[in-house]
Amino acid sequence: MTNSRGLRMGQNELVVFLATISATTALGIDMILPAFGAVREAFGLPEDSTSVALTVTTYFLGMSVSQILYGPLADRFGRKPVLLFGIGLYGSAAIFCGLATNLTMLLVGRTLWGLGAAGPRVLLMAIARDVYDGDRLAKVLSMAAALFMIVPAIAPLLGQGVLSLTNWRGAFAAPAIPALMLGLWTVLRLDETLPPEQRRPLTLGRTRDAFKAVVTNRTALGYALSQMFDFASFASFLATTELLFDRVYDREEQFALYFSGMSLVMGVTAFVGSRVVSRFGAQRMILALFPINLLSVLVLLIISIAASGSPAFLLWFGLLTLSNATRVLINPLAGSESMQPMGELAGTAASVMGTIGMGGGAILASFTDRFISDSVTPLSAAYLFYGIAGFCAVLYAVSGRRGRTNTADPVTAG
Repeated sequence: MTNSRGLRMGQNELVVFLATISATTALGIDMILPAFGAVREAFGLPEDSTSVALTVTTYFLGMSVSQILYGPLADRFGRKPVLLFGIGLYGSAAIFCGLATNLTMLLVGRTLWGLGAAGPRVLLMAIARDVYDGDRLAKVLSMAAALFMIVPAIAPLLGQGVLSLTNWRGAFAAPAIPALMLGLWTVLRLDETLPPEQRRPLTLGRTRDAFKAVVTNRTALGYALSQMFDFASFASFLATTELLFDRVYDREEQFALYFSGMSLVMGVTAFVGSRVVSRFGAQRMILALFPINLLSVLVLLIISIAASGSPAFLLWFGLLTLSNATRVLINPLAGSESMQPMGELAGTAASVMGTIGMGGGAILASFTDRFISDSVTPLSAAYLFYGIAGFCAVLYAVSGRRGRTNTADPVTAG
């Protein structure tokens, strides 16, 4: 069902807008990956140092700890002003990172950058849930995910281009430009999707009650935990793949090209998924896709162990791409399913689930990253372990909907 709010944006523009909001997260990660080597050199770090990977970890930690704040603020003051605040902090932190004079300053800037990026991430889900529900919500989020994947496809190449024209500072500061453009788009075209009569007072008690409503709802919690395990493995992938390309396969110069190719495959897969979700339903697709994902990562782990951590590059990369392609189908569907029961608590629910998913995932990834250096086996093992855990979380969520209709009864503010 679609809520009629008289929005200036039609569905097509809104989908592109939501994808662009989501893309801010990817730009803050993927555009800086080609600059890791230059950062090591600039700060006098060893060539095999994993310290630069902390720029990814701190970014995600900044996002995770602040998401819990954006939801209640968006439920109290509306979506638009809170979104603009997050975009502004995002762009300012990118410039701060470009001016960093040491690694500590860079990591502080990346944490602030993550604090800003959390706003668009939470507001993406809240705005979408304000306007859509049911499988229509899943379809819109899948379409946004498909468009979103254009950014990871081109961001490393853009980062490489900026790096060749300027230096690592330019690669870090450049995302401030699209952030400014997104802010202008928000001001000029986005209508407020949360009417004043549906806004909730910003009190600790009401926020606590909303948090309780999320974590005690089996469907919402199960899918949120599934996204946490998914994010744990994917965060490790983002933080260490550049190093694996260099240390294991001596293909550092090809990293941006292969990463872009993988992102294109993931984007096409997400687009196909958005076209069929209305036919099969989000829950059915999730249950069908997870076994495919687990089979691909099981084979990935087997060949990694058999080759002592260095399997044939194209075979390793192909299986990794297959796994990530199925994940990009599952993730927005799981996100839409987790939001179904939340009703008027959409803003707070999105922030709570984001904190669970990204915060918990970042912590798990920080443990995994320690074991990844000159072998792909630890990453393969993480993909399988977290994949199994995520599937169990989905089964837990699905069991909570037995006897219900496809759309769970919404929770409303008391």
